[in-house]
Amino acid sequence: MIRKTIKLLIASWLSVLLVSQPEVHALSLSHDRAVPANLIQYILPRFSLKTRIRFDRVESAGDLRLVTQQSTRSVALFSLASGETVYLEPNESALNDPDYLGFVDWLLSDPGRAAIADFREDGAQIAFPVAAIEEAPVQITIVGDPSHGQELSVSHCRRCHKVDRADKYSGIGNAPSFHAMRSFDDWFLRFSTFYTVSPHKALISVNGSGIEKDRELITIAPIDLEMTDINDIVAFVHKLTPLDLGQPIQFNP
Repeated sequence: MIRKTIKLLIASWLSVLLVSQPEVHALSLSHDRAVPANLIQYILPRFSLKTRIRFDRVESAGDLRLVTQQSTRSVALFSLASGETVYLEPNESALNDPDYLGFVDWLLSDPGRAAIADFREDGAQIAFPVAAIEEAPVQITIVGDPSHGQELSVSHCRRCHKVDRADKYSGIGNAPSFHAMRSFDDWFLRFSTFYTVSPHKALISVNGSGIEKDRELITIAPIDLEMTDINDIVAFVHKLTPLDLGQPIQFNP
């Protein structure tokens, strides 16, 4: 009797839990007649496989529309063999929706562009991705003292990172070397803000950064720096030769 009562209570609890789950709203997607339906059917599963984002296909007036007429909200994606350009146009409510933004980012990325270009009808390519937009090079101004930056790095950073490649006793296995990080595209941002992220933020205080620390919570010897010290470390890293990490990872669409 007790066991049966427990089973009934569990069943009732599960039914209430399932009913109370919030409804997940998927954006709807429609397309003009000029846009090949088979192409859309080819692209969407590949996008969903990578992102787990799905759209409800509708005949017309979707939250997102693949159209051949440009508007102020539309984003050019690809051209057809007929010469028409296909745009993705969101309605007002979907303009800042993360699923829409993720769809645009993927369609304009290398995997998305490859998926568009790979589709064939009767053995022929029918869609041609728009030209990739080249990002303007970022101009970096180095203002620090690299010699002082090297002293600081050797004094504080070598306990975890290999600062000098000839110093075989420095660094730990799971911490990348300075030369390796110098090869990263975002090396400047990483070294300019390293004191704001874990594990550095647990023991480093930078006067002038605007970040307040409760020194009583720092259980090991704290590191006290000035903002000029950060500039000096960046200047030192800027002079390092980037480590060749090989070819970038290849993505399959």
